Amino acid sequence: MTRISIAFQWNIKCLCIFIIFYCSLAKEYIVDIPYQGKIKGEELSKFRIQKIIAYYGIPYAQPPVGSLRFAAPVTDPLPSWDNIKNDTDFQPSCLQGKEDYKESELPFLQLLTDVQFPSNISEDCLYLNIFVPNFSPPSQGFATIIWIHPGNFTTGMSQIWNPHTLVYRQRVIIVTFGWRLNIMGFFTTMDGEASGNYGLMDQQAAMLWVKNNINLFGGNENNICLMGYGTGAISVGIHMINSGSRTLFHKAIVMSGNMFQLSAVRYPEEDKEIIDRLAKDFGCIRKPTSLFIDCLRRVDGNLLVQQTSNVNWRPLIDKDLSNSTSPFLSEPLKDFFDRDEYVKIPILTGYTNMEQALEFNDLENSSTTFNAESFRQLLSDLVSDDIPNINVTENGCSYNYDHIIDSVVFFYTPTVPNYNSESFRKTAIDLMLEKTYGSSTIYLASKLSKENQPTFVYRFDMKPSTSAVIKNIPQWVGVPHLFDLIYIWGVPYWRPDQEWDYRDKRISDTIMSFWTNFAKFSNPTQGTTYPIKWEAYTTEKPGLLIIDNTFNMSSPANLNYKAFTFWNEHCLESCLRMYLIQARVTFQAIDLAVVALDSPIVAALTLYSNYLIYESFDGEDSSFYPRDNHLHDRDWVALFVFPALLQQGLIQEFP
Repeated sequence: MTRISIAFQWNIKCLCIFIIFYCSLAKEYIVDIPYQGKIKGEELSKFRIQKIIAYYGIPYAQPPVGSLRFAAPVTDPLPSWDNIKNDTDFQPSCLQGKEDYKESELPFLQLLTDVQFPSNISEDCLYLNIFVPNFSPPSQGFATIIWIHPGNFTTGMSQIWNPHTLVYRQRVIIVTFGWRLNIMGFFTTMDGEASGNYGLMDQQAAMLWVKNNINLFGGNENNICLMGYGTGAISVGIHMINSGSRTLFHKAIVMSGNMFQLSAVRYPEEDKEIIDRLAKDFGCIRKPTSLFIDCLRRVDGNLLVQQTSNVNWRPLIDKDLSNSTSPFLSEPLKDFFDRDEYVKIPILTGYTNMEQALEFNDLENSSTTFNAESFRQLLSDLVSDDIPNINVTENGCSYNYDHIIDSVVFFYTPTVPNYNSESFRKTAIDLMLEKTYGSSTIYLASKLSKENQPTFVYRFDMKPSTSAVIKNIPQWVGVPHLFDLIYIWGVPYWRPDQEWDYRDKRISDTIMSFWTNFAKFSNPTQGTTYPIKWEAYTTEKPGLLIIDNTFNMSSPANLNYKAFTFWNEHCLESCLRMYLIQARVTFQAIDLAVVALDSPIVAALTLYSNYLIYESFDGEDSSFYPRDNHLHDRDWVALFVFPALLQQGLIQEFP
């Protein structure tokens, strides 16, 4: 063979190798979505080898603009396109205002991104993003996590959540999406012209799209986990009771949510002043409503958001607002769960140990005079958000505000009151944690565990070790709201320009494994290599995993179950029927009442009181601290039994 032919053959081989190599580099990740079109995935990599595939900006409903503003999302037909869709970045987020970002949230949000809040926003925002492992899917497909972001139903952006670490390390599909917020998502005209809850309907539309199409991306349409935090967690709870949502997911991760608090929802009557103000501000005719809503649809969306930035937007009780459509949320969530009208699925749920601590950071620098009167006023202010503005609820029962405050003061006053900024702050943080987050978490876990569903509960006590991350967090603060998401989303691995303590990376590896194992197997420790025992929550063993340096299950020494009982079973329960008061009575009084009244109600209340007495009695002196486990018989009787007798009209005053 001549030297030329050898050289020619060698060149041909090199060319073939180059072509094969080039083709492998130029691999196109194209998915053909029925009735919409083809979309090309974007390869995202770290260190050139840690690769995932991102499909950006998939429309899951028609743009909610013009006549579709203040209307349910239109999904038939879905938006379509002719050429291959090749987005390489996120579509704009939904309209929102800078004023609606809480100052207490900024230390966390600034860890995620350098962008200003908000940025790149538009009314045309109903898009989802799918992030897929660059691996061959398992035989049944990848487990899929749909993320519903936090933000008080007024803020939130898909582009700040970087799923690369979760997708690459844990091999799950992550879906993020935009949904209408604030006035654009939750405004109502108090009738069928604009019934509200469009943001929730957007979420449902996105879930439906994922259910119908995730198999095209290597996902398992029968293993979809809904994951929400804060207002995202409330949204998950609503989808658990909504008949149109129940079949669209198979398990849920519910984090730091207060879905069962009265303040989690609002009633149409609360919007009357907003409607009148908007009509005046934009020169709209108030009646008939059809002309009013037509006028608002012509107003610039940014102006609407700015004019209503001080409104506490949240899901709406929309029963009887429209004759043409079914209500999305006809009653408060707790009513559905009390009747067992919800989807029975595996649940992972929990909260941090100092959820709202940063909101009380300035208490010691305030001009407050610390005494018994200001202590009562503090507790009154903290509870007032959970008292409906309308004194007569849907069930027709009214309540006495002072009795409610009396019960809270009674329960949270220490044995020896110490009125200073530190004690005020501790009481405020404990009350808000137990009322807002702890009680909702325990109630949800109790309901699902009784249905024999895998239920796993946690309390997150692990404060980051990286000094730069906690530089703006006071030393006395444990884990504030949002800061557990550092570990769940693998934030220590996000940015090369951020130096993270190795301990934070190790904890993040553990937590990511637990959360995604639950999404895959309904058990956070299945298949894990970590020697951690996370016991399922049951009625017999209602344990929480305390996520700290030791990862041990809870005990009465580090968790106060009496507080959860107080909020879930007595205070603010069933139209606040039980008028709780600050008083002490004796066994003689109970005996006299039972003999005199001879009532099954009295008997039942007395038996329940005796149960509580048995649980709490310690045989010591008469001093007590209501939040401790050392309450005496007379205190439980005063707190729970006599208020109920008064409310039922069985006695006229305390003996």
